[in-house]
Amino acid sequence: MDKKKTILITLLALIGFALTIELTLIFFKVNFNDTFSASFCSVNNLIDCDGVAKTNYSLFLGVPLSLWGMFFYLLTLFLNYVHIIQNKFKNTIFDVFKNPKSYIATLGLISFSISMCLATISIFKINKICVLCFITYFIDLFIAICAKSKGSFFVEDIKNTIFDFIEGVKKYTVLFVVVLFAFIGFVSYTSVSLVFSPQQKVQKSFDEFIKMDKNKYAVSGNVMGNPNGDKIYVYSDFMCPFCRVTNIMVSKFAHEEKRVLIIHENYPLDTECNKYIPHTVHPGACTLARYALAAKKQNKYWDMANLIFDEHPTSEAEILRLSEKINIDIAKLVEDVGSTEVQNELLAQIDSAYKRGIFGTPTIVIDDIPYTSAMPYYRIKTLYSQALKRHKRAQR
Repeated sequence: MDKKKTILITLLALIGFALTIELTLIFFKVNFNDTFSASFCSVNNLIDCDGVAKTNYSLFLGVPLSLWGMFFYLLTLFLNYVHIIQNKFKNTIFDVFKNPKSYIATLGLISFSISMCLATISIFKINKICVLCFITYFIDLFIAICAKSKGSFFVEDIKNTIFDFIEGVKKYTVLFVVVLFAFIGFVSYTSVSLVFSPQQKVQKSFDEFIKMDKNKYAVSGNVMGNPNGDKIYVYSDFMCPFCRVTNIMVSKFAHEEKRVLIIHENYPLDTECNKYIPHTVHPGACTLARYALAAKKQNKYWDMANLIFDEHPTSEAEILRLSEKINIDIAKLVEDVGSTEVQNELLAQIDSAYKRGIFGTPTIVIDDIPYTSAMPYYRIKTLYSQALKRHKRAQR
């Protein structure tokens, strides 16, 4: 009977291991490959393995659930055949595994209980079902049933597991502490770095700036960063919400990285001044850009730019009222905003964007390479680091 149990548990664990390998491949495909093709188990809006893998619920402590499953099945196989190792290596650490079938039963029961929680989340929270996941849930149950002792419902197995675990920890305390700290270190790293969850990492990066009411890295005057530094161009529209987020990001970047000069160029998505777009997206954006450029004539460009981004003025009267906060000469501002010089500078910036092949905002130009659309802060740092490395290689 024990031999049959061993064979059945082995088969179940191997099937579960194979399924978790496939689930791991699906997880990495949908989270790290922007051009992935749908998996065979993504049939519709309800039965959708890919959709489940994209959610934050597909991870625990920053690690994909499929990897936890792989570990469980490998541990099950180890415990299932630990008696062979014990016979070969007597009087060693392997002797602590006195009731391996009880441990398998207990771990299988725990795994199935967690699986039922995941199934509930999948059905009622995500509203999607991963068929492969559900198969592993019942494999966990079958493993637990196959391994459990006769008689009471898992009670004896749970008692054996707890008592043997305590005895093992007492006997190998130092080793247990080392393993425990290694485990804590690993899950701390995965939870903080979000190395297995790029979408969460991106969202977390954006949240820092989206939740910021005011740009705490804002500068005064016409210059942001090192006047002799590497030029990073930022093309934006004052009415674009992601442009505001990008503005705070580059402000922080200039604050941290002392080798860069941030140059802000206006590209309003407003046909009133921009002839390169088919229709107006942000009516009034041209006016806001002109006010920022007019403030530049009083060495208040970034003062005005940050004021507009933070306060979201919707009329010229509101702009003028808010402008009192930056101690600017209002009469001169009104005079300059309607000047030919300011108008020509705005058109020149729009033409510059067109020549670079820019048609949307926000766009950041690093080392003459434009990157359109909002990007996480760490991405800006990475792109700049890559540009520095390219220049170093070119100088060799």
